[in-house]
Amino acid sequence: METTGPRTVESIAAHFHDVDSSAVPEDFIAYLRKMEESESGRAVREATYRAVEAAGSRGADIGCGAGRAVADLVRLGKDAVGVDSSQAMVDAALARFPHCHVVRGSAFELPFEDAELSWYRSERTFLHFPDPAEALSEARRVLRPGGTIVLADPDLASMVVSSRIPETTEVVKDAFCSAVPNPHAGTHNAYHLADAGFTDISVVPVMASLNDHASAFGVVLEPALTAALTQGVVSEEAAARWKDDLGDLSRRNAFTATAIFFVTTARLAP
Repeated sequence: METTGPRTVESIAAHFHDVDSSAVPEDFIAYLRKMEESESGRAVREATYRAVEAAGSRGADIGCGAGRAVADLVRLGKDAVGVDSSQAMVDAALARFPHCHVVRGSAFELPFEDAELSWYRSERTFLHFPDPAEALSEARRVLRPGGTIVLADPDLASMVVSSRIPETTEVVKDAFCSAVPNPHAGTHNAYHLADAGFTDISVVPVMASLNDHASAFGVVLEPALTAALTQGVVSEEAAARWKDDLGDLSRRNAFTATAIFFVTTARLAP
C-alpha cells in the first residue's frame, strides 16, 4: 500500500522533513491543522507558551508548520519568528497570519546571528530528527547566554488505545514507532539537552487524549495501522477486526486513545 499523501506514517516520516517534495503538501498542512485544533494540541501549545513567558521578547518557533504558535506568541507580546524548511508551510502560515514573520530555513542552519534569540521553541519537530545533536548545536549558537529552549514531543510508545485486541494494538504501535525517525523524542529530549550543555532542565508531561473516534483515526490510528499493513506485520483480516472493535467501542461511548507529550525546558548557561 503506497500513497503520496500523509495518510501513512511512512509518508509522514519520509517527507515531513521535506514536504515540498511531496505531490500533495496541502495534505500535510491539513494534517497539522487537525492536530492544532484538538484540545490536546492546545494544551501542549499553552504549556510551551508558559515555558517562554519569562524569557525576553525575541525568539523563534522552529518547524512552525502552518503558523498557529507564531501567531499566538505574537499576540502574547513576543517578537516571534517562525522557521520552517517547507516553502509550502511558510506560504500557508503567511496566508493565515499575514502580520507574522515566517521564513524558510533549516533547524540545522538557522537564519539568525549568534546569540540573537532569547528563546527557542519547537513542537513535534524533533520526532523527525534521527540524531538531534546537530539541531541542538545550532540552537546553542543562536540563543543568548541564559536563553530558554523548549521542546514538545510525544513518546510514541506511550500510546494507549482502548482495544479489546491488545496484541494487535501493540503490533500497530510498534509499527508506528519504527516508521518515525525519533519516536521516543519526548522522553529522550532531556538527556539530549544535557549532552548539548543545557542546564536547568525540567520536563512537564501533558496527556493528549482523543476520545473522538473519527479524530483519533484521522490523526494517529489510521496512519499507524497503514504502517503495520505496509510492513506486513498485521494482516488485512486482523486490521479489519481491530478497526471493527474500535468502532464498536466508539458507538458504545467506550473508546479512548491517549499519548503523552513531554514539554522539556532548559537554559543555555550564562
